[in-house]
Amino acid sequence: MKNVSNIKKFYWFSFFSEWVFWVPVIVLFWQANGLSLTEIMILQSLFAISLVLLEVPTGIVADRVGRKQSLVWGSLFVVIGFTAYFLGHNFWQFFGAEFILAIGGSFISGANSAFVYDSLKQAKKENNFKQVWGNSKSLGYLAAAITGILGGFIAVYSLRLTWVPSIFGMIILFFVALSFTEPKHYKRVAKSKSYLQHTKESFKEAFTNKNLLFLLLFNSILTLVARVSLWFYQPYMNQSGLPLVYFGVVWASFNIFAIVGSKSADKLENKLGERWSLWFMIIAMFLSLVFMSYWFALFGIVFIFLQQFVRGFSPPVLQDYTHKHLTSEKRATLLSIQNMAGSLVFAIFAPIYGYIADKYSLGTALLIVGASTFVGFSFLMLWNRKRLKK
Repeated sequence: MKNVSNIKKFYWFSFFSEWVFWVPVIVLFWQANGLSLTEIMILQSLFAISLVLLEVPTGIVADRVGRKQSLVWGSLFVVIGFTAYFLGHNFWQFFGAEFILAIGGSFISGANSAFVYDSLKQAKKENNFKQVWGNSKSLGYLAAAITGILGGFIAVYSLRLTWVPSIFGMIILFFVALSFTEPKHYKRVAKSKSYLQHTKESFKEAFTNKNLLFLLLFNSILTLVARVSLWFYQPYMNQSGLPLVYFGVVWASFNIFAIVGSKSADKLENKLGERWSLWFMIIAMFLSLVFMSYWFALFGIVFIFLQQFVRGFSPPVLQDYTHKHLTSEKRATLLSIQNMAGSLVFAIFAPIYGYIADKYSLGTALLIVGASTFVGFSFLMLWNRKRLKK
């Protein structure tokens, strides 16, 4: 019964984790404080590097100390990070806030999925993971939609003011995490293993298990294209002539499409199968970016909807594929390694795409993002097909 309660409480955790009023206007907030698109991408690259350095150590904490403790610490750091952002006014102050948020995000990343899966596994309901994870992501998207609408209206009066209600949401998130019950049977790895030994074994498994390696690389490329596209949305909407007051409404509509993608993930993946589900994500992201690069008009926002459907569809599908190849004692650490790889790829390429947008044009940057990621995806899928034939 406690594990059932965990799932119900986690739905609230997922909801308040996306209680973020600043998201629809964050790029405008950065630009209002003097940052260029190149500096914005560098800032996000530094954030990603911070995640790379922190993901695995915090994943080990989740495996050795407990999923709940990791989520509690993560929520606390997010509260502090949001407060630091509210008080910040320049690049380095924003970087300080981003680093604090990286600590919080790395504690939550991996531990959240492992917490849900192990709670279900203890109740012998792990086959429901894809559905439960999809539901939890949908609630997060719903919260993002609500706060997005309100955030757009708040931003008309003050871009900075959008951080205030967001901070209160994170405080609620912290108390929800405190109410969790640790899944007992899968709580800790063997005490005889040191942190270093646990880390080495986890990295070895991540890169020698070809199924895990393929999913790690696929997730890394998808993370790159999704996160780079995200930071280009607001300049794209601005150049397309969308008034600021409607930014929140449009952002909310993005989350509605993400909810549809998340809720339909279980049934759609069952119909498509693993191979075509992966190709669907690839083709949808590629075509939407190419069309956006050519059409800077209000109707071009329609192409973002397709990306948002993939945003909702991909987490429950890819997480489900990944969990099938993981052992409980390394679950959070291996998920953190996967997330770390995605952050590393983003950290390397994001500043390049930002520079292209500043030096040439946003349309050129969107086209290059789409083309380069399609090439990367295609080579990866070809390698995987040859591997499976062998």
